[in-house]
Amino acid sequence: MIDALLDAAAAAGAGDLPRLQRLLRATPALLRARAADGDTLLGLACRAATGDVAIPPVAGTPAQHAAVDLLLAAGADPSAATADGWAPLHTAAMAGHDDLARRLLAAGASRAGRLWGTQGGSPLALALFYARTGTAALLATPAIPDNLRTAAALGRPLDRFVDGVGRGARLTAAAADGCDFYRPLALFPLWERTFSRQELLDEALTWAARNDQVAAMAALVQMGADLNANPYRGTALLWAIYDDRVAAATWLLDNGADPNLRHDFGGAQHGRAATALHLAAQHGGLRCLRLLLARGAEPTIRDGAYNATPLGWAEHAGSTEAAAILRAAR
Repeated sequence: MIDALLDAAAAAGAGDLPRLQRLLRATPALLRARAADGDTLLGLACRAATGDVAIPPVAGTPAQHAAVDLLLAAGADPSAATADGWAPLHTAAMAGHDDLARRLLAAGASRAGRLWGTQGGSPLALALFYARTGTAALLATPAIPDNLRTAAALGRPLDRFVDGVGRGARLTAAAADGCDFYRPLALFPLWERTFSRQELLDEALTWAARNDQVAAMAALVQMGADLNANPYRGTALLWAIYDDRVAAATWLLDNGADPNLRHDFGGAQHGRAATALHLAAQHGGLRCLRLLLARGAEPTIRDGAYNATPLGWAEHAGSTEAAAILRAAR
């Protein structure tokens, strides 16, 4: 059955609908078959239609998406997940594929999820982690999980997670619900969470920053969030830079974020003792790149993994416009 499943997945990935239909007619059980990692034919087809969950997003061909629709119409379970808890809606969420998310939801896909065996590993949490703000809006009614960082990242009121006012206000137990999910992929390091008040505030600040929620950021800092904290794999400024969120980055710099702070970020082998400017250079976030330089970011700082400047990161990533800006700044 595995060989037949892979054959059908190849047909879906190629957008070969006649072949896919023939295979399904011959073996209807393919809709329920599982690959070695527990993935289904629908899950594999969704991966193909998103360039294997590519970042930056890959649109996929109309025929690839038609293959997904064919499988849904044939009765494929839109909520079936891998052994790690990865469901088709997680693919749409991480890849920022709004239309795919809509189609999966219309087919009955669950908004809940247990990615990496966590209570909070939902498609919404994954979308917000990767700053897929538009996709997150489609997944957010109801918000699963419903906690402080989710509310901050969606720009929703935070007062229901706070008992009191100002820096001494206590966070309610609900503020941490589902925060056992914190890493999107196994290549991100383990985190020994404390779930302390400070940790929850600092993490929520980074989630708000990457989703450009300035009002939520201001509220969190008033409660005591640290602008320069690195609760898990990146400061708030770093995560604002990740998706070129210039409003969030401007607010952070205006309020005292350090543009030259060296810290570890991303996957375990990604950023070591690097700065926000390194990431802006790599990702070609030109608006934030210019903002950082204007606010005193040092273009000659070298990171701890490759001993490279931001210009070196831009050149390695093929970010030609970013490289040109950085050459002019030397």
